[in-house]
Amino acid sequence: MFRSYDVAVSGLRSHQNYIDVTSNNIANVNSDGFKASRALFEDTLTALARGVNMQPRPQPNGAINAAMIGLGVRTAGVEGDFSQGAFKITNIATDMGIEGEGYFVLRGNDGPVYTRNGNFTFDANGTLRAGDGKPVLGTNNQPITAPAGRGQASHLSIGQGGQVALLNPAGPATILGTIQMARFNNNAGLERVGNSEFAQTVASGAPITGVGGQNGIGRLISGVTEASNVDMGAEFTNLIMAQRGLTASSRVMTTTDELVDRINQMK
Repeated sequence: MFRSYDVAVSGLRSHQNYIDVTSNNIANVNSDGFKASRALFEDTLTALARGVNMQPRPQPNGAINAAMIGLGVRTAGVEGDFSQGAFKITNIATDMGIEGEGYFVLRGNDGPVYTRNGNFTFDANGTLRAGDGKPVLGTNNQPITAPAGRGQASHLSIGQGGQVALLNPAGPATILGTIQMARFNNNAGLERVGNSEFAQTVASGAPITGVGGQNGIGRLISGVTEASNVDMGAEFTNLIMAQRGLTASSRVMTTTDELVDRINQMK
């Protein structure tokens, strides 16, 4: 009887994780470049209802199965949804989106990090940076830079291959560099590090670097940003399912507690 307590607790923990993942998706519905997650669940080990040394009884259909009782549920993992989000038109040259596979490459404190959030700006020193201040790297693994005071979006043109050009009304444009992009064979293996950014892991494999439109990398589009791919309708449905699962698990615990009280009252 007391096994049901453990089963109920596992249900409470798992459905709380379900709610946590779902609420995080909902909270980031307006975070550019954010990729939604979903919780995965699996049953835990089972226990024999009869003694280990007893032979299982033949079933009517001829199969012979041990009398097994499940011991609850656990969170098997949290899987990312890497489908593309919708584009939001900004008409700002330094805002960029990727149509297809790939990530922008930023210089992090412990190595490169990767993002789909292309909301970039040039700082006062002429360095192209992400919203959290990380420099945007070019194909030479150095930050994209513009002459001080010339990094305004109106002075720039960015091609589908990632070439950043400084416009010159009196002559030809000056190429400032080419934005480096990367893709991975296993997006699900990437580690989330915050700010809609990811870091490579052994599971993701090494990055395949290049430029937009090459090496399986999608083309770069200037003047747009990629919105979150969170589906609010699906997330509210998940929230309802998680809440019902949490309530049901709580009810199992309450019912077990009532049964224990009745047993204790027996004379």
